[in-house]
Amino acid sequence: MSLPLSRAMGTAGCSWSLARRNNGVLLLSPQRQGKTVTRKHLSWIVVLWLACLLILAGCGSEGPEGEKLDRLSIAFQSWVGYGPLYPAADKGFFAEEGLELMFVDEELDAARRDAFKAGMLDAEAGTIDLLVSKRAGDTPVVAIAVIDLSLGGDAIVATEGIRSLEDLVGKRVSLARDDVGETFLAYLLHEAGLSLEQLTIVPVSPEKAAQAFLDGKVDAAVTWEPWVSRAAAREGAHVLVSTREKPGIIVDVLTVREQIVRDNPAAVRGLLRGWYRAVEYYKAHPDEGSRVIAPHFGLSPEQYRKEVKGLYWPTCEEALEHFGTAEHPGSLWKLFDTIALIKHRNGRIPRKPDGGRALCPDMLRALCDKGMATR
Repeated sequence: MSLPLSRAMGTAGCSWSLARRNNGVLLLSPQRQGKTVTRKHLSWIVVLWLACLLILAGCGSEGPEGEKLDRLSIAFQSWVGYGPLYPAADKGFFAEEGLELMFVDEELDAARRDAFKAGMLDAEAGTIDLLVSKRAGDTPVVAIAVIDLSLGGDAIVATEGIRSLEDLVGKRVSLARDDVGETFLAYLLHEAGLSLEQLTIVPVSPEKAAQAFLDGKVDAAVTWEPWVSRAAAREGAHVLVSTREKPGIIVDVLTVREQIVRDNPAAVRGLLRGWYRAVEYYKAHPDEGSRVIAPHFGLSPEQYRKEVKGLYWPTCEEALEHFGTAEHPGSLWKLFDTIALIKHRNGRIPRKPDGGRALCPDMLRALCDKGMATR
């Protein structure tokens, strides 16, 4: 089935439609009807979504050897860096690990936070800033791996007359509030001694930021691929700054509900191995891999291969370096703390969460130490 979490505080609609079960993966993507779903509607939408998951739980799949598969739900936005999840499904990597994954396509982080708190969402691929917001709101999730680093895939696209961050002062900028776009811009403004309050922010849903720019409604947009390339195609437009010039700000992590880490470590290990096997598969077979992935993003295989040049998928060992240790924290700790500081100053979170409790690389470290990340 295809089930939305919700589109709280945005343009949405809720409908049910059939989706395909493929090698231990159930693909769940929301069907929008153009209706407005406000925050007060979220609770009953969550109840409906949970009820459907409970029904689906009674229709479990079997693995390659006929064994019962553990079911995990994982949510993610439409970012090309998450593409290896699709060949992981197509090649049966998760099923071979004893897992059936339910892919949940939900762009709005507020819905995903509520789903985590309700115990109806198990995992998420998302940027580190989303983890900061969740931990500040007592969402019981931890980051277990770094899955990609943006190296040009996220950017601010602007009109011809805007040539610096200072030129954005007083200008209209479209972005998704409390999402990666706002974080990227706020981080850059913080470094430049500026603030979001000096700009005219036009809040939109994540996938609408680039379209607002293309429609001429704003002077700049903060977005990611594949929308960066589309927005930059507007006459007179250019990329003002991207993560190619400012790497290390937009980092994607694999986040899992704490109860799953505690009660089902085998499933978490399978999730990690399935991911790293898929990344290694794509690196070894980019042509075949891009043919599997590209349709999910509305791209040609050639376009997908081009756009992922703006990111880097680290190996298990490289991911561990970003975490570091309690005695010698890695770059992820500093990034988590800096984003928490900026979000707290901007009033986006009620308190600064503890990075030490939000970052949990123990299972990843065990896999890397044993050479089991890709088997």
